Amino acid sequence: MAQKRFDEYFAKVVLERCFPEKFYNLQIADKPDLRCGNEIGIEVTNCMPEKAVEAFNLWDRAAKQGKQTPPRILERLEQLKDIVHLEGNELIWEQGSYVEDDIDNSPIKEFINAVTSKVERLNSTNANYAEMKSYELFVNSTIDISTFNQIYEILARVSELNNKPKKFDNIHLITINQKLFTFDIANNTFGVKYLYTRLERMAQIARNLYKGI
Repeated sequence: MAQKRFDEYFAKVVLERCFPEKFYNLQIADKPDLRCGNEIGIEVTNCMPEKAVEAFNLWDRAAKQGKQTPPRILERLEQLKDIVHLEGNELIWEQGSYVEDDIDNSPIKEFINAVTSKVERLNSTNANYAEMKSYELFVNSTIDISTFNQIYEILARVSELNNKPKKFDNIHLITINQKLFTFDIANNTFGVKYLYTRLERMAQIARNLYKGI
């Protein structure tokens, strides 16, 4: 839950600063996670695989507990050693290779899976999402998108998936190379914002908000 809450603050900061004419004073809520009044509801997620998320959480616990780390956590980390690895002081998800313009056999498939899951959830009769005039989806990730063929294939796939009564009008994706992709489903187009050093500043603002600073 803690990581998810940070992701919500991170999405809030990124969207408010990248689209100030559209998003202002976004409120943290639930189902959907962010709200712009009663107009727009934004669901927030991260498309890292479950085992990678587990490995990151266990590494964090081990770092905090040091020599007091329970053996079962160390044993589980050993089992997950092919999922994440340390580079210097940074923990890296071992994504695997990017097959040229084949999103189903590359880490990009994790983004497609995340969109699929959220579309199903939004339309679930048991999910109890608040009624909003429109919905959007924000996905934080460390995947890479580097070719126009990948972008157009992603746009086609998410448009095809997003075909239920409740739809995400826009799907926002943060990538590892500090870009913000926005897939405009209604108009079948996309935009890209290059954030670079600004993204780390946004992340720090989000961390401060999360901690109540």
